[in-house]
Amino acid sequence: MKPCLKLSSLSLLLVVLLGACGNPYKKLLQQPTTSSALRFQPEYDKVLYRGIVDGKMIWKRFHLSGILMFKKMEDSSIRVVLQNEMGVSFFDFEWDKQQQFTVKQIIPQLDKKAVVALLQKDLQLLLMIGLQSQTESTFSKDEETYQRFTLDKGYVYYISTNNQLTRIENAGKQKVTTISLGGKNGLKELPERVVFKHHKANFTIQLKRIDDHVEE
Repeated sequence: MKPCLKLSSLSLLLVVLLGACGNPYKKLLQQPTTSSALRFQPEYDKVLYRGIVDGKMIWKRFHLSGILMFKKMEDSSIRVVLQNEMGVSFFDFEWDKQQQFTVKQIIPQLDKKAVVALLQKDLQLLLMIGLQSQTESTFSKDEETYQRFTLDKGYVYYISTNNQLTRIENAGKQKVTTISLGGKNGLKELPERVVFKHHKANFTIQLKRIDDHVEE
C-alpha cells in the first residue's frame, strides 16, 4: 500500500505544479468590446524618466542608469533616448510617422540583436505602437478588464481596473513580459512609474518620472 500512496501523492503534486505553471489566461471570460484599449495610448510632447537597466547576455552582465526621454518630434516621429548624466547616449531609437523603427545610435554593450529587439518591443508595448485594432478582443477576470491584441508572436494584454490601466502583459501560453504601471493619473498620460519584468530573459528596466519643475 505504501508505494501506491507515494505514487498517488507524487501524481497529485505533479498535477498541482502543472496547473500552477499552466496558461494564466484560460479562465478569462470574453466580453463585447465597447471601448478600445487604444483610449489609453499616451499623448505627450516630452517626458523624462530616471531609468535603470539591468541585464545579462550569456556571461556578460550590464547595468546602466541615466535619463530616459520620450519626445514627439515636429514631423510626428517619436524618439526615445537613454543618456547618462553627462549627456552620452546609451541608445537613441526612432519611430517615424509610419511607425517604422530605426536605431539611430547604440553603445556596443547593448548592440546585440536580441537586446535591441527586446528594448524595441518593450517601448512599443508601453507607447502602444503598431497595434492591430482589428485583432482586439475584450475579456474579464474578477474586477479586471483584459483587452488583447494579436502580435507577430503571441499577444499583448492591456489590463485595467475601473478604467485605470494598471499593467501590460506580453504572452503566448505563458507570460513573457509584465509591464507594471504606477501613478497613471489620466487615460492618455504616461505613468509616473514603470517596471518592465521579463519572465524568461535576464533583463529588467525601472523608470521613475521626473517632475516638470525639476531642472536637469
